[in-house]
Amino acid sequence: MISFCISSLLSVCIFANLYNGCAAKPNWEATPLSIGGTTTNPSAMDMNLRIERISRSEFGFSGTFFWNIDVDDSVMVEMRILSSYSGDESDYKLTPMSIQPQKFTEYVNTFYKDLLLPNLGNCTDLPVYENEFVPPWPKATYNFTRCALNGQGLPDILADGFYKGEAVITAQPNLEVTVSVVLRIRTKMF
Repeated sequence: MISFCISSLLSVCIFANLYNGCAAKPNWEATPLSIGGTTTNPSAMDMNLRIERISRSEFGFSGTFFWNIDVDDSVMVEMRILSSYSGDESDYKLTPMSIQPQKFTEYVNTFYKDLLLPNLGNCTDLPVYENEFVPPWPKATYNFTRCALNGQGLPDILADGFYKGEAVITAQPNLEVTVSVVLRIRTKMF
C-alpha cells in the first residue's frame, strides 16, 4: 500500500513537471534597435526614451513620458505593428497584430491591462487598474527603467526579422503623439 502511494505520488510529480515544461512560452527573443517619438504639442505630451544595455546580451529602454491632457472620448489610441525580413524601410508590411484606432478608455481596459502592463509593469510607474478604468488618467511624468519585453500576451511564435511598433495617440484639438520602436526578433534555440 505504501509503495503504491509513493509510486502514485512520484508519477504525479513527474507528470506535473513535464506538463510545466510543455507550457507555451515565447520561442523568440527581442532586441530593441531604436526607440523614439514625435509630438505635435510638447506641452501636452512629450517623451524622452532611449535604448539601454541591461546586461551583456540584453537590451531594454529607459526614459520618461510626459502626459498633461485630460482623457475624454476624443483621445484615441492606435497601434501599428509592421514586420520586415530585411529591415529595409521599404519592406515593412502591416501585420494582423495591429490595433485599430479606439477610445483611450477601451484601450486601457483591454490591451493596456492584458499586454502592456504584463510586459512593462515591473519597470514603470504607469497606473495599474484592477477593475474597469474610469477617468481621470493621472497627469504626470511616467518613468521607464530598463524595460524589456518578456513576451506575456504576445504570440508564442514570431518569424525572425525586424518588427516596428508605432503607437499613435491623438486628441482634440490638434495633438498627435507617435512612439516608434524597432525590434529584431530571433528564434531562441534553448
